Amino acid sequence: MQTFPFRLAAIAFAAALALATAASAQDAFAASDANGDGALDSAEFVTFINMAAKAGRGQAKKVAANNMYGKAFARVDKNQDGKIAPGEVAALQ
Repeated sequence: MQTFPFRLAAIAFAAALALATAASAQDAFAASDANGDGALDSAEFVTFINMAAKAGRGQAKKVAANNMYGKAFARVDKNQDGKIAPGEVAALQ
């Protein structure tokens, strides 16, 4: 059964890719949080989206290409407090 080692390698690669994506999202969040308050305001969210778009994240690329930052911000800000918390971003992944 030569397919078993291949499947195992594919699963390991997918898991590593998922962890790297989550880590890069966390890094982008931290880098975008200009005032260091642990949340993103609308201007910081634009920076976050642009970083994610450059990293090849599909939805972020669509938001940036269509200049839909405000609509995306409102959609991600589930509790409507005017800030994007890390948990709100994590729910997107």
